[in-house]
Amino acid sequence: MKDYWQQQALLHRDGFVKELHSFLSINSIEDMSTAAEGKPFGEGVAAALEYMLARGESDGFHTRNVDGYAGVIEYGEGEEEIGVLVHVDVVTVGEGWTTPPFKPTVRAGRIYARGAIDDKGPALAAYYALKMVKDSGIALTKKVRLIIGGDEESGWLCMKHFALHDKVPQIGFSPDSSFPMTHAEKGQINPTLALPAQVSSDTDACFQLLSFQSGDQGNSVPESARAAVKAPQKTSPEWQREVKSGWEAFLAARATTGELEITEAGDLTFVIHGKPAHGMVPQNGVNAGTLLAAFLLTLNFEASDYSFLSLLGEVLHEDFYGERLHVACEDEVSGKLTVNAGILRYDRLEGGSVRLNIRYPATVSCEEYVEKLTQRVDELGWTISNLRTSKSHYVPKDRPVIQTLSRVYEEHTGLPAHLLSSGGATYAKIMSEGVAFGPLFPGKESMAHLTDEYADINDLLRAMGIYAHAIAELAK
Repeated sequence: MKDYWQQQALLHRDGFVKELHSFLSINSIEDMSTAAEGKPFGEGVAAALEYMLARGESDGFHTRNVDGYAGVIEYGEGEEEIGVLVHVDVVTVGEGWTTPPFKPTVRAGRIYARGAIDDKGPALAAYYALKMVKDSGIALTKKVRLIIGGDEESGWLCMKHFALHDKVPQIGFSPDSSFPMTHAEKGQINPTLALPAQVSSDTDACFQLLSFQSGDQGNSVPESARAAVKAPQKTSPEWQREVKSGWEAFLAARATTGELEITEAGDLTFVIHGKPAHGMVPQNGVNAGTLLAAFLLTLNFEASDYSFLSLLGEVLHEDFYGERLHVACEDEVSGKLTVNAGILRYDRLEGGSVRLNIRYPATVSCEEYVEKLTQRVDELGWTISNLRTSKSHYVPKDRPVIQTLSRVYEEHTGLPAHLLSSGGATYAKIMSEGVAFGPLFPGKESMAHLTDEYADINDLLRAMGIYAHAIAELAK
């Protein structure tokens, strides 16, 4: 059957690529400023959801829009259900794209656009796979439900709403990770730390941190940071030269770039550039926000200015595994806990906030580490103003869904289906026996959440054939 499904996928190549251009052209970043009834995540997400549902309806599938939060495309009959869960929302785009992120471009067999690999490209491939199964006429004994979410990159309100208004399948996969398959996913602790403003009165000797901004996505490593600073009223005649010299040496020592502007009135603006990465692997990036704070701590700040910079530059900077937050831990299934400081804000009159994305091992207690974090945050003089958590997920290797998908993967690739774990969170975890299944093949670079995100077109077609075969086997 391998050859049949791969041949069918290749027959769809031209249509798939053409449709992928249209689908990826939709700016489906969550935008609450355009949210309305039936469009809870904004117009762009709603447009992407409707695009897929309209495609399903035109091909004769039963479809349903669940109040704009999610959508369903169904095929087959039977009490038992197989879920294929995808999402159409994407993360923000950042800077430095070679071509516009919502004008898909094909270069050297790759399609470049935001969402190409996370998750609109795989979502469309999964839809085509379902259509291939339908067109094959193979008899199924189970209903297949392609469930489409609109809020995966933020709060998962889509799946929470869906679970309240529809039935969630308990067996299936999400094409939102890597092959062979991910059977263990870390849980998440997403706190927002708050610091009240406490202004120092010693403006003669201290620098003043007027504002600080870095990052706009909790689950991405910030790639730039900006700070506005006021120089002390009493400074040496050489202070500007000393600050510039220190700044240049700092940038050179860390092999990065930045800018510094100083006015005659003593107003300083710092900008620094880091390296973006997915929040589940913060060690793969350079956090521009904590890096800038590390430099600013070489200057003299007091009160809440210092408290804010100290948390960023002394506690969070390069503390990828939570040692200085006192939450470090690991397990054999999914590895070490990770910490990403994703959104960093400070205003001298209003105080500071830091949004963390902590991913804890699949087999440890969330409650225990929330307690540890709360105690440590209190010791540092901060509070937790908002807290969201999501459970971890683990499917033992002897479960039928893993056995079936392993067999399909091995038949198509000739490679052993080694089971993977991930710091990422996919919709697979809302199914008791759900796994993340592709689309990234072993040895391939993941560009999810990064500048110049792309997907290899041949790999998407190959994944399409695997998904069709997997759906047919799970639902037969």
